[in-house]
Amino acid sequence: MPELRTGFTVPLEPDLSRSIEWGADAGFDFVELLLDGPFARDRLGPRRGAVADLLAAAGLDLVVHLPFAVDVGSPFAPVREGAVAELAAGVELADALGAETAVVHPQSRAWGLGWSVDERRGFVRDGLGDLRERTAGLDPILAVENAGDTFPIDAFGDLLGTVGLPATFDTGHAALDGFSATEMADFLAAHRDRIRHVHLSDTRGGADEHLPVGMGTIDFETALAPLLDGWSGTATHEVGTEDFDAIALGKRHFDELR
Repeated sequence: MPELRTGFTVPLEPDLSRSIEWGADAGFDFVELLLDGPFARDRLGPRRGAVADLLAAAGLDLVVHLPFAVDVGSPFAPVREGAVAELAAGVELADALGAETAVVHPQSRAWGLGWSVDERRGFVRDGLGDLRERTAGLDPILAVENAGDTFPIDAFGDLLGTVGLPATFDTGHAALDGFSATEMADFLAAHRDRIRHVHLSDTRGGADEHLPVGMGTIDFETALAPLLDGWSGTATHEVGTEDFDAIALGKRHFDELR
């Protein structure tokens, strides 16, 4: 039976074990870990056995968010190759932890005055293609996120078709790209079979605020209608806080909407 499972982005603080235990008690199905800062690959890797044990004991699945500071769309081949190598190593760690999805940002930090939009998008496609090839034998599925910038939402659908990867749909990013709730619904309906993962992030507009569902101006009931009826996938409450009560508030609002 199709199932929409929900999780939350693990805060940088407090301790990871406390976040996992709280998530299980709060009724989440999985956690999402950003492989940066305290959870960067070289820091988390030596703890992978203990982290896997924590997740198993809590009965939680795992999604990872690959670091977005690396430049997968660099115009300079050695930099792009290094970025791909780091992202691929992150997917390998995700595989060792039993993650099902690895979220990646399709962005280029190339100098805007020196490289055209088409050139920057080409660099991103090349980098993602190399990453897809390098991780083809691993279990986590790469899911490209609509992160604005190089591929705003009106160009995101074309990217999915050319790189052959499923999508992570971020509601906050779509809103900042100018999509109304109805336009989000139209996009999701058109690409429903390509959507693997969702970031539930609210905003009042003007900034990527990462607010809990219901605390901004996004009409989630309208926006997510194509996914609330028989769609199977995962949705992360991507809330920019270390306050568990705020995360729980967004979950309650979303559960009521469902």
